Amino acid sequence: MANARQSEYVINKTVNKALVIGAGIAGIAISERLAHRGWQVELFERNAAPAEAASGNPSGVLLPLLTRDDAPAARLSRACYQHALRRLAELPGVRWSPCGVLQIARDATHEALQRLTLEELNLPAELVSFLDKKAAETRTGHAVAHGGWWFPGGGWVDPVSLCKALLAAGKTHIQTHYGVAVARMEQTPTGWKLFDSTDHLLSSAPHVILANAQAADALLPYPVPLKLTPIRGQITYLPALTESYSSLETVLCRAGYFIPPTSGLACVGASFDRNDSNLQTRLSDHLGNLQRLDDLLPGAAQNIDASTLTGRAGVRAATRDHLPLIGPLPAPLTPRQAGQLGLSSLPRQPGLHALLGLGARGMVWAPLAAELLACQITQASLPLDKRLIQLVDPARFYLHDLRRKQK
Repeated sequence: MANARQSEYVINKTVNKALVIGAGIAGIAISERLAHRGWQVELFERNAAPAEAASGNPSGVLLPLLTRDDAPAARLSRACYQHALRRLAELPGVRWSPCGVLQIARDATHEALQRLTLEELNLPAELVSFLDKKAAETRTGHAVAHGGWWFPGGGWVDPVSLCKALLAAGKTHIQTHYGVAVARMEQTPTGWKLFDSTDHLLSSAPHVILANAQAADALLPYPVPLKLTPIRGQITYLPALTESYSSLETVLCRAGYFIPPTSGLACVGASFDRNDSNLQTRLSDHLGNLQRLDDLLPGAAQNIDASTLTGRAGVRAATRDHLPLIGPLPAPLTPRQAGQLGLSSLPRQPGLHALLGLGARGMVWAPLAAELLACQITQASLPLDKRLIQLVDPARFYLHDLRRKQK
């Protein structure tokens, strides 16, 4: 009987294994969720440490998307936001603060729309409320241009500390491989193999998860484009404002965002440059960020010499509908086949999954996205309804484009 149990354990250990490519917040989040279920995970990252690319900023903003019609994308964002707050509260070692986020209206017309949206949605005050200009200034202790939505549970999170906390939670179930670039994948009868640029076999497993942003397209061994666009974003550090705004404890958002000194270093951002992967900081973007700062806190950018500022540039991967790609990847189809199938009946590549396209909202999307993908892989009950799952299906663009070719 002991030998039988030992044999069963070896078989299960072999089957319950996944290879994850990319050690940003997406790859680390799914690694931790699978490790939580007892899976063995090998995590491959081309950089020398985790969270060195888009997830390497000192802080990210936590707030949901709201729309007047409460569109599916808004409902998904709200579910992800609330799930992220719960996960952050239960993870030791994460630097974050539910200090509140004020999303300031763009102008008077937008301010009226914000009021009307909350009146019609009737959302609970613990999620969001509206503050007029006077109330917003009382809340922040500083002059603002307009009132806006107040998210009392929102705030900021240090992405690097979140990634480290998730890796620690995964314990020995996650084996990390830093400084290792995956050059190609190969499908086998029992799963997938990963190779480096010298064609050395790195590892094999029944499941592979692509979590390596826009680099994922180049790894696909068949022509199913993922439609990811690189978006360059530069943030600016504001050491001169750390003392001046030490009393400001909330995050401010408008055309850009301001994260107060409570995050360790006041910063403002971010630029948004499509199809740009240059990681060098630019004076022009510092100037743009100072304008964003002035829009948030009138007068705050006065007497700041942009040429003395430092910052950080990162490249996010975004989709054309600004929603992530979560789930099993599709098998190749002909346009005729695409016209006869829907997302629920589409054939998939066995063992090949995506967690991509988190864009500028990675801290909000990633925790629930990872939980959803882990449930799909392990065939557990899903945490979202079918409509919202189809909204992030990684086959949606492929199916749509094939149908257009058929017409």
